[in-house]
Amino acid sequence: MNTFKKDLRRNVSYQKEWENAECWNLSLKYSKLLVKNINSSELYSLCLGIYSQYVKELNSRNLPYKNKNYLQVWETMVNTVKKGEKSRQAVKLLHQTNSKRSI
Repeated sequence: MNTFKKDLRRNVSYQKEWENAECWNLSLKYSKLLVKNINSSELYSLCLGIYSQYVKELNSRNLPYKNKNYLQVWETMVNTVKKGEKSRQAVKLLHQTNSKRSI
């Protein structure tokens, strides 16, 4: 009985770790799209569109997407670009964060 609980905890932990890594890898995929179009005159609308695609893919894969760090960095980037201050730097920081966090 004791080993069963231990194995169950291990499996749950592994599943959470895998989901987290998968979410960061998807985030990197979408931030690469942003970096390729960083000089766009419509950067804000592009950011919103790509962010929306990212969230939809998380949802379609049944991955957690509420109150997670990988979404928080996207929301921060979108808000910074919306203000029009240091928009390119915000996109670059998002991509750098994703590059470090993805596996």
